[in-house]
Parts: sequence; C-alpha cells; structure tokens
Amino acid sequence: MVMAGMLFFLPTLAQEEPWRNNGSFDIGFAADAWNIELGYNRMLTPFMGAGIGLMIDNEYDSSGLMDYLMESLSDNNSYDSYDEDRIMRLSLIPQLTLRTPTLRLSRKTDPGDGLLLQVQPGIMLSFPVNETEEVPDYRAVPQIPKGKTGYHYYTLPTVRVKNENGHWCYWRLRAALGYQLGAGFLYVAYSVSNYSIYDSRRNIRLDGKPIHDYPKHRLTHTVSVGFNIAF
Repeated sequence: MVMAGMLFFLPTLAQEEPWRNNGSFDIGFAADAWNIELGYNRMLTPFMGAGIGLMIDNEYDSSGLMDYLMESLSDNNSYDSYDEDRIMRLSLIPQLTLRTPTLRLSRKTDPGDGLLLQVQPGIMLSFPVNETEEVPDYRAVPQIPKGKTGYHYYTLPTVRVKNENGHWCYWRLRAALGYQLGAGFLYVAYSVSNYSIYDSRRNIRLDGKPIHDYPKHRLTHTVSVGFNIAF
C-alpha cells in the first residue's frame, strides 16, 4: 500500500510546474535600520500565491546610515564595529504574492524573460516584544549639602527595567519591479509598513519617565534589492 502511494506521488513531483516553488533573498534600507530577508512563496498559479518571509532588522546606531556604512567599511579602529545597545528584531511575515505577466522588451530575448511587477501584502509578527535594559539609576544620586561647591563624581548603580505595551503585529505592503531571466528574476522593491524597530524599547520607563527619546513613529519606508528563483 505504501509502495503504491509512493509510486503515485513521485510522478506528481516530477511533473510539477517549475514556477510553483520560489525562494528569495534581499537586503533593505530604511531611515532607522537595515534588514536581511529570506522568503518562500508557493505559487498557486503563475500570477498568484502565498508564502512567508523571515526578516532580521538591525538598527544603524544613533549616528544614522552614513556613519554606519563608514563604520562597516573602515579598516582602522576609529569606529566601534559592535554596539551592544543596538536593537535587533526578528519578524515572520505571512504574505500574499501577486505578479503580472512578464513584458518582453526585445524579440531577441528568450520567451518569458522581461519586466514584471510583484505586489505582496502581508502581516509582520515581530519579536522581541518587550525588551529589558540595564540603565543607570539616577534616583541613587545623593543630595549635595548646601554650601559645597566643585565637581562631585559618583558611580551610579544600575537597574533593569522592562519595556511596556510593546507592539508585535503590523501590516506591510511591498511592491517590486523585477527583470525575469530564466528561472529567476532580480528586483528592486519598495515597502511601507506601520512597523517600528523601536517598539520593543519605546516604553522603557524609570519612575514613569521614558529612558529613550526615540522619534515619533508614523510609517516605515524601506527600499530593498534582491533576487527570486523558482525551483
């Protein structure tokens, strides 16, 4: 019975259309962070499917994108290559995939090669939700007696405080312009989302006062480049 089932199943795999399974990889840049994303899509038709993405989001640092790039490319020790306070978040992204037929740009190109547009509406499930951070406890600063002047140095103790009411579920809409070459295509994508990398630390407070002064969040805009391959 098992052998009969296997004999029925194997020809089905062999006859499956080559566009059914798709893997993708891209690198994206937003205002506050850069990310790497791996994706898998199962196409129900050549133009419609569903899948999931796995994204790792990395904060640049307080200096921004340009200083981060200089730090990464620098050969000297003037830049610190590791910041232990830099935020990293992991996101699972269930999404739909909608594609247009390819637009053939020349008669000399192979059939099926050409420009295409891909749109992916999805949901981002991001972790960690509420991070814990060790911060100086300014409440421990002693009162300076009246009449005393000059500099006073204190070693402050630290206290661990946890973020409150962090967000973990977001929407994302991505559009990509690609060029099909055989079984794969290269693409440039633009994404917009209500996601923020700071949400896991935005509400870390000490005595009701926020520890960080993160920018007010509206939407995150990301530009990415990558490739998709069917297998």
